[in-house]
Amino acid sequence: MRKYFSSSLMAGLLLSGAMACSVVAEEHTQMEKDMKETGSALKSLRKIEKGDYEGGAKLVREAHEALLKSMSQQASMVKDMPDGVEKQKALADSRRLLGLAYAALCELEIAYLEKDDAKIEAAMTKIKDSKKEGHKKYTDD
Repeated sequence: MRKYFSSSLMAGLLLSGAMACSVVAEEHTQMEKDMKETGSALKSLRKIEKGDYEGGAKLVREAHEALLKSMSQQASMVKDMPDGVEKQKALADSRRLLGLAYAALCELEIAYLEKDDAKIEAAMTKIKDSKKEGHKKYTDD
């Protein structure tokens, strides 16, 4: 097991609808499904052997794919806003946050390819921070 991924870090990562996604009652938006897939791929990193950097890079690539799908969606919280400047700012900001998350996933993949545990930690911290900011702004949780 990877010792540098705390269970609280991974439990919080992108798993509850993630970044700019809002849960609407019991319905699951496409964005929520895509972000859950991203979170599942990242959660799987806890299950690989410590030295399996190739496996880690593969899982991060799976997270990339799911995150890219979510980037074409709008958070329901933003979608439901009245048209105007505030909605446009929220859309731009939610895309910014998704872009930062994607960049952090790229850094994470590079860290796995370089077999650099310190860089892996740093990239995971960026992902966690991006997730927190997005949830604070664009989810109901």
